[in-house]
Amino acid sequence: MRTLFQKLKTYLKAKKYLLRKKRFWAILLLVVLVLFMALKTKGIDPKLVVTDTVKKQNLAETVLATGQITSTTDLNLSFNSTGTVRSVRVRVGDKVKAGTVLATLDQASAYATLQQARGSLLAAQARLRKIQEGATNEEIRVAELVVESAQSDLQNIKNQQATLVENARRAYMNSSLIAVGLASNPSSSTEPPTISGAYTGAKETTYTISVYPSANGGSWSAQATGGVIGSSGSLSTTTPQQLGVDGLFITFGSSFSTSVTSTWTVTIPNTQASTYVANYNAYLASQQTRDSALASAQAALASAQAALDLKKAKARTSDIELAEADVLAADGQVSSATALYENTLVRAPADGTITRVDVKIGELVSAQKEVIVLQDIGNLYLEANINEANIARVTIGQPVTFTLDAFDPNQIFTGHISEIDLGSTLVSGVVNYKITATIDPIDGVKPGMTANMTVEIAKKDSVLVIPSRALVTDDAFPGKKFVRVVTNTKKKTFENKEVAPGMEGDAGLIEITSGLTEGQEIVVFIQSK
Repeated sequence: MRTLFQKLKTYLKAKKYLLRKKRFWAILLLVVLVLFMALKTKGIDPKLVVTDTVKKQNLAETVLATGQITSTTDLNLSFNSTGTVRSVRVRVGDKVKAGTVLATLDQASAYATLQQARGSLLAAQARLRKIQEGATNEEIRVAELVVESAQSDLQNIKNQQATLVENARRAYMNSSLIAVGLASNPSSSTEPPTISGAYTGAKETTYTISVYPSANGGSWSAQATGGVIGSSGSLSTTTPQQLGVDGLFITFGSSFSTSVTSTWTVTIPNTQASTYVANYNAYLASQQTRDSALASAQAALASAQAALDLKKAKARTSDIELAEADVLAADGQVSSATALYENTLVRAPADGTITRVDVKIGELVSAQKEVIVLQDIGNLYLEANINEANIARVTIGQPVTFTLDAFDPNQIFTGHISEIDLGSTLVSGVVNYKITATIDPIDGVKPGMTANMTVEIAKKDSVLVIPSRALVTDDAFPGKKFVRVVTNTKKKTFENKEVAPGMEGDAGLIEITSGLTEGQEIVVFIQSK
């Protein structure tokens, strides 16, 4: 039994050795195969390989577009108001200058409004100049005479009113002046002395007259209040004597008792007189009349003086500004009236040729109806739309070549990009940008002709170029570009070579700035089996 076990163990060891030996050879074979594949030169069926050679040539990048010949001046002209046509002054084919009147409507009302506005403007301008220049010497002299007259009038009124007030005052102060005896007088002194004359003093006062009898006929004396001067004298029944110094006189009557002592008073004014109230009111009224007359005369003088000062004074900034504002307002009216007048005209806004006249004299036309077409057929340019995918590469100044459908397709015309619209235009739902190109003069070309344009975006002369599809990438070297350079022309074997691409041009070509030389054969495409 033990022998059988040992035999089995020996057999299994032999088998295990054989298995290890086979695994070794299998691994060795696999390693050799991997090395062979890694070291083996790349090669593909030459019939499946499409190649090309590196060339040195001119490279251009262009954008194609379909455009239209357009006139620099291409205007559809119309009236800006409705009316009856009064004149048509041009015919088809006429060449006109900018500003030329081409046709008119009935203008009577608009012209009258314009003339009136012009007159208002001239008047406003004249007022402004008058303010700026100031008054003339003659105007100043006239104003001085007015002031002198006002001064004279004021003085005359002062004098006149002063006299009237003084007269009223005297009448009020002299209202029935009488001498009144005191109650203490003896009964024999019944006849009062007579007061005559007119009181001329300025102050109200009361004279107290005392009578003193004596052997030689007696005497009298008068004392006054308020600082008024009194007087005295001998008793006389025949001669009036001066009472004070203010215009009054006293007379003792023939029956006046000169043998007794008596006292008499004369009050100025006499408030008990029947005429006192009326005279007093008249005095007050005279003062009011005087004040009113003086105020009026002073106001007239002040007004005359102000007018004189204004004429002598330099123009004030505010006055000039107001006058300038009037001029601006009047100028605005002229502009408004001119606009209404211009609405009755059709003027040529630019030089050009009349290519259509669609209006007749006497015809009633509505505003904005096209009546005349003006074009500058000698100054043309090209317009086209470029889609948004290409517009970023188009710049002003780039050269343009084009053909015209109306001409021989082999006849090439030239121009340059002059304008690029900033705003986009939708054409059949596609975003486009309009470009404008100036063109050289071409005989027989007319506005509206279709042009097939080629815009030269970029151009390089004598550079290395290859088909752009010859460029390949390698996942092991991200961001780098390679070209498969043929190492065996017959077997079409190749090796990857890193290159630096440059400008992309038309016809699927691309510039190579480094990594290749002219004449090298490269793989462009490998067909699948």
